[in-house]
Amino acid sequence: MKYRYIALACLLCSTAVRAQYQMDLQHVGTVPLNYLNKEPIGPKGKEIRVNNIYMEEGGKPVLPVMGEFHYVRMDHRYWRDALLKMKASGVNMVATYVMWSLHEETEGQQNWSGNHDLRRFVQLCDELGLKVHLRAGPYCNAEMQHGALPEWIVNNKALVTRSNDPLYLNYSKKWYQSVFKQVKGLLHKDGGPIMALQLENEFVKKGLVVSHLMNLKKLAREAGFDVPLYTMTHWMDSEYPKGEVVPYGGFYIETPWVTNHGKMTPPTNFEYFTYNRLSDNIGTDIIKIEGDVESFDGSKNDSPFFTCEVGVGAPTFYHRRAVVDGGMAGENINLRLGTGVNLMGYYMYVGGTNPRGEKNTYGNGPYFGYDYQAPIREFGTLGKVMTETKKLNYFMNDFGSELAPMLAYLPLSNKNKDNLQWSVRSDGKSGYLFVSNYLYRYDRPTFDQVQFKLKLQDEELAFPRKPVAIVNKSYFLWPFNLDMNGVNLKYGTAQPITSHREGKVTSYFFFEDDAIAAEYLIDATQLKRIQAKGAKVTKEKNRYFVSNVTPGKEAVITLTKTNGEQIKLVTLTEKQSDELWKGKLGEKDFVALTSSSLAVDAGKMLITAEDATQKISLYRSQGQKSFEDKVYQGKKADQLQATATVLGPMDEASWIYPKTGIVLKKAFDGTSLADVTEATLRFSSDKAVKVYWNGRELSPKTVGEYAKADVKTHVLSRNNEIRFESVENGANVIASIEILYKNGVRKVWNTDDTWLNADNKPVETRDDKSKPAHYAAEERLGLFAFTLPDLTRSKDEVRLELSYFGDKATAYIGEEPFTDSYNDGTPWILGVSRKKEELLNDKLTVRITGFGADTQDIFLEDNFDRIKSQFPAIKNAKMVKDYTYSVN
Repeated sequence: MKYRYIALACLLCSTAVRAQYQMDLQHVGTVPLNYLNKEPIGPKGKEIRVNNIYMEEGGKPVLPVMGEFHYVRMDHRYWRDALLKMKASGVNMVATYVMWSLHEETEGQQNWSGNHDLRRFVQLCDELGLKVHLRAGPYCNAEMQHGALPEWIVNNKALVTRSNDPLYLNYSKKWYQSVFKQVKGLLHKDGGPIMALQLENEFVKKGLVVSHLMNLKKLAREAGFDVPLYTMTHWMDSEYPKGEVVPYGGFYIETPWVTNHGKMTPPTNFEYFTYNRLSDNIGTDIIKIEGDVESFDGSKNDSPFFTCEVGVGAPTFYHRRAVVDGGMAGENINLRLGTGVNLMGYYMYVGGTNPRGEKNTYGNGPYFGYDYQAPIREFGTLGKVMTETKKLNYFMNDFGSELAPMLAYLPLSNKNKDNLQWSVRSDGKSGYLFVSNYLYRYDRPTFDQVQFKLKLQDEELAFPRKPVAIVNKSYFLWPFNLDMNGVNLKYGTAQPITSHREGKVTSYFFFEDDAIAAEYLIDATQLKRIQAKGAKVTKEKNRYFVSNVTPGKEAVITLTKTNGEQIKLVTLTEKQSDELWKGKLGEKDFVALTSSSLAVDAGKMLITAEDATQKISLYRSQGQKSFEDKVYQGKKADQLQATATVLGPMDEASWIYPKTGIVLKKAFDGTSLADVTEATLRFSSDKAVKVYWNGRELSPKTVGEYAKADVKTHVLSRNNEIRFESVENGANVIASIEILYKNGVRKVWNTDDTWLNADNKPVETRDDKSKPAHYAAEERLGLFAFTLPDLTRSKDEVRLELSYFGDKATAYIGEEPFTDSYNDGTPWILGVSRKKEELLNDKLTVRITGFGADTQDIFLEDNFDRIKSQFPAIKNAKMVKDYTYSVN
């Protein structure tokens, strides 16, 4: 997709090659519409109905853009920021899991406050004009332990989870009642944002799917839910309650949950244009083949092609740590649109951090970090997949109403995956051509002499004018017979992004993609004149052919209609398309180009970046120049520094010795609701000592400069005593006890002046003896303390970007886990300013463990240094600060 690829126009094309790219759409007819909800639901003018092809709002087809955002995975103070970024990038519906285990860790003790405040989250979505799709379980998955079913449910031997077991259904009923209580009055029928409810998730138990989903729907409705759309995820060719629940598809190109022993995974069906909504099989009764074209038989299709899990990013699992790029995201969306998707649901759109429980951590990947390489990442930064994602979001926003009723048509040649992949969505007269020559992590050949011929109901179109080459990593969509406010664009070989309306001028934005020259064929019937900057215009009977377009901000084709209205076609470069933002200020459209992040809040346009100097170009449809350039420059803050100090195993401990006797002892409270996952005693002494834990002698082993004992099985969830006894008087001891709990908490007890001797008198400390300098090599452990600037002095976000050698890392503030990471070779971003109050009192500590010698079963990118990552180290620590400006 990127502009580094070069395509060559081919002047000659054989009949055989041209025939390969023909499609007969002369007999495309109107599809009978069958509505799932017989009566529209919602306020007047905003009623929502769903039929077998698409969704309607206020009687008009819509193609919603839905992004997944889990409120409970983000500090509630930053919900608004993330939602504004979602809206600014073209998302108009927010999907969110309501995770039972996070709201009710202990039976009967529910938490709906703070980061768990579902009602406030939904209200905030409503305030910002975003619809809400609740995914209320009971089972969710979401890379959560037990799929977010509470442990007390999973461990209840009297019931069978995820079944029609009466006791399980009774608990599920109580859960739905609890959720409804939080959102009462916020349903679409009440004028609120909640317009859909997902039941369960990934439920594929043979013979139970229909009955269980219908039982859950009944429970949800009895609890009070009355929404236009009830949904389920439709995996693995499972059955579903037709006419009652709409099945949603999921499409991931990067699949980190697939174990492939460190190797690249082969391409899947989802990397090609295919009608496959589930797996490698689909019922042939709803596929119709006519000539060399296959399509869905809409008359037999009982549900629309909606999705909830189109993966534009990907999580990092321990065994697979792929780094995704924007091309994968854009191609996944392009493929889905080209095969008929009419609700584009992304998973995840906003990353986050798993909360810790009193008893457990919940993440099935990293325990806390849920960054997902999403368009909006764990701490609010924009991911590199955002640019490709948002330009297609804008396309769906502005052209979705026309696209949604159009079925998808695939040439039979696509079945041979070695061929160029393409499809058409059309009503027989107009539509869009979708092309893909992209595979994730694999190369495709260049296809020369490509020209597409479409036989439509009233004409035949061939484009481009001259055959072209379609190179590796290309994907795009082109319009044909596009109605541009009464002017017919016969075809364009540039990809449409969005439109802009101001007074009597309607502007359409395209970009020249994959180095195929932009050209336009425009019907002249309604036109008084045409003007084109940086392009050649040729009059051909009642049409204008525009070629030799030089893309850029001033590449504007102005069409003046006979009634005085104007249509403008702006052809941007691909880089400029990456920087395009579309939105509204009040009731007025705006289009802007900026590399900064952009959002609109309280009627103000805000741009944010890590640079003190930022540029933005604002489109002016009626100005002398098409774009007005503005530069905003503030005072660059003093350089922020983060200093990392390497800690030895006992750096925070003191040497101690008894004034009298041979005993050194300490009682400490190990009380915790969480189990111990790891507990280690590390110590050094200048004379032989015996060590006792709660009266039991330990058998420490010498490692490096110190002795070490695994005390996991010795730690009691109450008072504990550790005791050193020297063989002779006067032993000096330095020790550290590190305990890691199942809920992620890290507690450390060090030798200091609170230790006692045999007479219960305080021990003496000394600082004239050296401490063990390094963790033993066999521990493959590194501990780093960070000194940060005073973050309370800045109202803007400040982040710490860490690059490290190692396998995985956890960041702590004091004993509390902040977030964690499986190392994939990219900088680990920590939103430290979001914890500025906590960091006033406690230090940031990062604990890194190194890889073992054998990493061959772990997929890592080629540039990852496996050897150096056996030994933990900080490569680089950089502080970055946001600068935000209000654009006037």
